[in-house]
Amino acid sequence: MAEIVEMDESGRIVIPKSLRKELGFNEKTPLLLTKGRKGEIVLQKIDIQEMARKLEQELAGTDVNAVVEEVRKEVNEKIRERYPDLFP
Repeated sequence: MAEIVEMDESGRIVIPKSLRKELGFNEKTPLLLTKGRKGEIVLQKIDIQEMARKLEQELAGTDVNAVVEEVRKEVNEKIRERYPDLFP
């Protein structure tokens, strides 16, 4: 299915009702909007619960706090390297 739609002065577009119905979209449906490789706009329905479930599986047994601490250390090191005058 393809339809031509126009953007309004505020940058909004309307997803046609028939397409919203077919895809199961409603006013609460979380959507991910990204720019494609060739300048196209990609709009994808996302399932927050499924994403959370996958993250839980992938991070099972991982000490997330340790990972966060390591990332903080790396960020701080890069800041110190880039802006040495800010630190005594």
